[in-house]
Amino acid sequence: MENFTAAFRSEHDLQQAVDALRKQGVVDLQIEPGAAEPHQPMPMSLLGGGLSHLSIAESPGGLLQVVVESSRIRQAEDTVTRFGGSIE
Repeated sequence: MENFTAAFRSEHDLQQAVDALRKQGVVDLQIEPGAAEPHQPMPMSLLGGGLSHLSIAESPGGLLQVVVESSRIRQAEDTVTRFGGSIE
């Protein structure tokens, strides 16, 4: 298993990346709303439908942590960058 974190400036881009990553079959996704406010982390799992439009709408973007099988990490990183994410 591999993991990485990506920052998004826009909730729309973040949501598109989440949808695409779900279709690719990632192991887990965690979101921390409001990348501009790192002092108030609020991680939530996205695979169980935990992501709501309300939680993302509270901030302009967010951080996305992706856990993926080692053989698929490059595909997941490419997907994140395609939707405007910056891998940290």
